[in-house]
Amino acid sequence: MTAEEIMKAIESMENSERIKLLNKLFDYYFDNRPPKEQIIKEKEEMFWGKDND
Repeated sequence: MTAEEIMKAIESMENSERIKLLNKLFDYYFDNRPPKEQIIKEKEEMFWGKDND
């Protein structure tokens, strides 16, 4: 599929489907944040220190 074909398909979608698509694209291709579990672990280590300290 070409970019132009994808744009035409997006234009033909209902707004709610476009929003779902944008969320999925963000999650799959553009979200470079670490997983929530990793963030929590790092915050706990900053507060309490590492287990082996």
